[in-house]
Amino acid sequence: MQPVRAALLSSRIFWAITLVFCALEAAILATALDYSTEEDRLATQLAVTHQASGVAWRLTSTTVAAEAEPQLAWLESILEGLNRGGPVNTLDNTLIQLEPVRSPEARQTLTDAIARLGSATRLHGAMPGSDLVREEIRGLVPSFAQLGAHLAAQRNESGRLAALLVGLALVSTTGGFIAAGLLLLRQSRRLERSGRLLRSMMNQIGAGVCIIGSTDKIADANRAACRMLGRPRRELRGKRIEDILTEKEGVWVGERPDGMPLAIERIPGTIESERGPLRILTLLDVTARHLTAECLQHLANHDPLTGLPNRGYLEGRFKQELTRCRKDGVILGVAALDLDGFKPVNDTYGHAVGDALLVQIAQRLSAALRLSDVIARVGGDEFIGLFPDVGNRDSLTFLGERLLGVFDTPFEVMGHTLSLSCSIGLVVAPTDGDDQDSLLKAADDAMYRAKQAGKRRIHLAAIGGDRVA
Repeated sequence: MQPVRAALLSSRIFWAITLVFCALEAAILATALDYSTEEDRLATQLAVTHQASGVAWRLTSTTVAAEAEPQLAWLESILEGLNRGGPVNTLDNTLIQLEPVRSPEARQTLTDAIARLGSATRLHGAMPGSDLVREEIRGLVPSFAQLGAHLAAQRNESGRLAALLVGLALVSTTGGFIAAGLLLLRQSRRLERSGRLLRSMMNQIGAGVCIIGSTDKIADANRAACRMLGRPRRELRGKRIEDILTEKEGVWVGERPDGMPLAIERIPGTIESERGPLRILTLLDVTARHLTAECLQHLANHDPLTGLPNRGYLEGRFKQELTRCRKDGVILGVAALDLDGFKPVNDTYGHAVGDALLVQIAQRLSAALRLSDVIARVGGDEFIGLFPDVGNRDSLTFLGERLLGVFDTPFEVMGHTLSLSCSIGLVVAPTDGDDQDSLLKAADDAMYRAKQAGKRRIHLAAIGGDRVA
């Protein structure tokens, strides 16, 4: 009886200890699950924050006009979802459920972003496409970046704690009883099989697929394709994909019916059926990546303050126009502009007023150009103009006088009325130079001669005289 009792007692102790370990494991895994859920929630919030930042960048790189209203409305829905929670549509037209942002730091940043977007929306309603609207939207980008940093830090911390707790659970399980270890192993394998099955199903339905008929029209489309293109199946049938999307640099772009931009990568292929091979198109939604690439491309080639082309863009354009000069024998005009008396504005009113003044100057200069002309900001108050097919020196002088004329009207900047002028040097290619360096040097020399002659003048190289505008 003693061995039986001992075995029974040992078994009871074993199971008692096993139950204690199971309870401990359950508590650890439950806590890890909470952190993992928190990580998923933060990852979702971070993803939509990055998408919203890309849309905001796109709005700051283009003119804010009436067609921007759907994008402003979408940004407002995202911020409202992050603030109060609820369903929102992502850029790929997927409906997701957002939970409110919780941390005080992130909520403070979110509150600032909501206030700025509200101001931009009201200004857009009163003054569509105004500079004030663009400035308000431009201020959203740092707010989104700061909010993304908060969410990323919280997500990483939740992921680290979840991983730490899972590791602790595995160590305690390994050092525990064999029965618990076998149970966890079996459960792990079951979850792994379920994960593989789920991934396989997602791979099947996650990408959009269109079946193309013999007339190159869409015969059928799956739910993912309908979601990506923002159209029900009945509207897609009978249409060519080219009726919806337009190819641009290897990516097919267009708009959803709600006005949001759309970027799709198409992968053609065939599948076998009872009736023979069928042509299919696999659609991959790359809208978020495309918007980010557009923003980076714009930043690389444009001045962040005025939106004008920068030196990098100017260098490439110079090469194109000089090649045309040599090939077609056309005349290229080049202008060097330097503002007269800009430094006292910064010293007297501050750099904020100076920056706002530069933005207004850039807008006036751009409005005075022909469609084929380019004006680039190459320094603090220095600009370079390119005038393709200028015809002759008299025509170039006329264009220079138009640029000088934009300073006839004073500038209204932040409650200040500011009068400013500029000095302009003009040269033509290939007469005054046949490469970028020589032309820019000749234009700079002409501009300095204009300044020496009394400022607010233009000087045309090789003519030798100044003309007062």
